[in-house]
Formats: sequence, C-alpha cells, structure tokens
Amino acid sequence: MSWLIIPLIVALWKRAGLVLRVTEEKAILERGVLSKEIKEIFIPDIRTIDVKQSLLQRIFRIGDIMIATAGTDGYEDVIYGLPDPKGIKALISSQRQKRLASND
Repeated sequence: MSWLIIPLIVALWKRAGLVLRVTEEKAILERGVLSKEIKEIFIPDIRTIDVKQSLLQRIFRIGDIMIATAGTDGYEDVIYGLPDPKGIKALISSQRQKRLASND
C-alpha cells in the first residue's frame, strides 16, 4: 500500500516547482525546486493562449496552457497541470487588452 503514496509525492514535488506570475508587462514562469529555470514572456508578444483540459483535468479543475508568441512557430511554452486555467487565460488576455489600449 505504500506504493500508492509515490504518485502523490511526485505530484506535490512538481506542484512546488512551478510558479506562474502575471504582471502588467510580462508573464514569468519559474520551474524547478532545487535548480531553477525562469522564462519571461512579454505580454505584447503573446499572440495566442490556448487551454486544454481532459475529462479528468476538468473534474479536478486543472488544465494545460499553451502560449504562442509572435516570433515562434507553434507554442513558446506549454505549462501542464495549472489550477483554474481559464482564469489564468482571462487574466493574461485582460493584461494584453490593457497594453494594446494604452499603446493607442
């Protein structure tokens, strides 16, 4: 029965090692617990934000977010297993709209 706890430990470890911050100017993604990878995507550069949820993800209210930018073919980054992916997409989209409105 102790082998059932291993997936929980792995999930918690991955969860602790993922932070997504959205500011007015950029989305900052930090990955890793012991070693860190930090990626910044500037809000005006974002062209598409897609959300993907399987049935199981919908039940647990998590999902995957794919971000495409102007300079890339395909997605700049894919972030798996985020809580409230639709809310995150709405937040990034609202920041994009604010930036676009302020540039006019």
